[in-house]
Amino acid sequence: MRRYFLFFLLLLTCLASCSPRNLAQVSKPSITLVDCILPSPSGRQVDARCGKLTVPEDRANPGGRKIDLNIAVIPAIKRSPEADALFLLAGGPGQSAVEAFPAMIALMSRIHEGRDIVLVDQRGTGKSNPLRCLDPEDETLSNEQVLDKLKDCPKSLDADLRFYTTEIAMTDLDEVRAALGYEAINLYGASYGTRAALTYLRMFPEHVRTVTLDAVVDAGFVMYMDAARDGQAALDQFFARCEVDESCMAAFPGLRSEFEGLLARLEETPAEISIAHPLTNKPLDLTVDRQMITNMVFNTLYVPDLVATLPLSIHQAFAEENYVPLVSQAFLVDAGLYDGMFYAVTCTEDAPLISANAAAQSGEKSVFGDRTVDFSAVCAVWPKGRVSAEFRQPVTADVPVLIFSGQSDPITPPWHAEKVAESLTNDLHLVFSGMGHGNLSSRCGARLFADFIENASMDGLDTTCVENTQPPPFFVDFSGPRP
Repeated sequence: MRRYFLFFLLLLTCLASCSPRNLAQVSKPSITLVDCILPSPSGRQVDARCGKLTVPEDRANPGGRKIDLNIAVIPAIKRSPEADALFLLAGGPGQSAVEAFPAMIALMSRIHEGRDIVLVDQRGTGKSNPLRCLDPEDETLSNEQVLDKLKDCPKSLDADLRFYTTEIAMTDLDEVRAALGYEAINLYGASYGTRAALTYLRMFPEHVRTVTLDAVVDAGFVMYMDAARDGQAALDQFFARCEVDESCMAAFPGLRSEFEGLLARLEETPAEISIAHPLTNKPLDLTVDRQMITNMVFNTLYVPDLVATLPLSIHQAFAEENYVPLVSQAFLVDAGLYDGMFYAVTCTEDAPLISANAAAQSGEKSVFGDRTVDFSAVCAVWPKGRVSAEFRQPVTADVPVLIFSGQSDPITPPWHAEKVAESLTNDLHLVFSGMGHGNLSSRCGARLFADFIENASMDGLDTTCVENTQPPPFFVDFSGPRP
């Protein structure tokens, strides 16, 4: 009789747990995923499962306007994958994760084998209510015309720009996580994506297994405030590297003075040139002045493969007045930014913290000048949202955090990562000598990333490859580096 009583009690327990009331409490995915193919610049097909999640634009008003978040899940190759997916957070702000990361999936083959990889277009990018101000044709506009168009842009955007901040976006991301059924996730953030990843870690620490930060934005980072100083440091490292490189020094013995002479000449007399656009091959008429050249050199310093051609490009521009190599390679640094989202985020989170006097003083000591002036002028007329009191506080956590920095990064050099590491208790900061903005794409970075995700620990991580990673050799002529 006692056996039957226990069976009956067990049955009641089961029925109670399976009642409609309790079933409704179980969190189930609310995103319908369908097969899709993600385009990749490499031409390699990336098969995925795509879907949408509808969220309120203003989360304080859930009955108001809705927007759709664009989501792509690249399923693990194994039939029984690990439960903790990898979420990739794009940079900018303004890059689309769904557009930016498929080209990098091959670097994550080990991770992809055993884990889902999740891409979420942050609100304002990709297919998540995209916010764009400038068109490709605007490349020929003057700086003043571009500024006028950016200032007028909020009138044309279908969005309440106050609600496109990082904290709101990370609330979106956590809702995606829950809807897809992941209890814990791994985060990778690049550039601005590190701000997003750290914000998510602060807001939802219970759902984070690991964090990898690549080209780090610290809590005190203010867009463009340190760009003149950090960019000048990267430029000085570039010149110093050429001066100790036998082939570079032999081919371009006066490179630094040539660059200074180039800027002086263009400041006095800008050059009018016509080139074929290096990406579209369409004719492009440009006025090459000092500001254009410094902007293009700054952007080139992001990418070590392009830095390799910089000595030759500077020499051609100065000695031959051939601006095509220098201008063309800068156009290849295409971040694919949704600039409306960039300003929606940064005008709220960064612009109010700019010190005009400090920025001007820093700019006087750099060939790149004060890069906050135009930015502040645009943000002065843009709507602004709010951030929490905690947003600018250092993030404290004991979650495993792996950090990559490029020694010669012009926008987020290692000292920014060191500031972040001060409040972390379980972190490892790796600096790649002579490298630029973002280091996951190297063979060393990809291996370390995979090992870290697999073990969720820095213990036993073999980092010797970091010391052996070197930037590409300099081009001394158009045939390439000397053997």
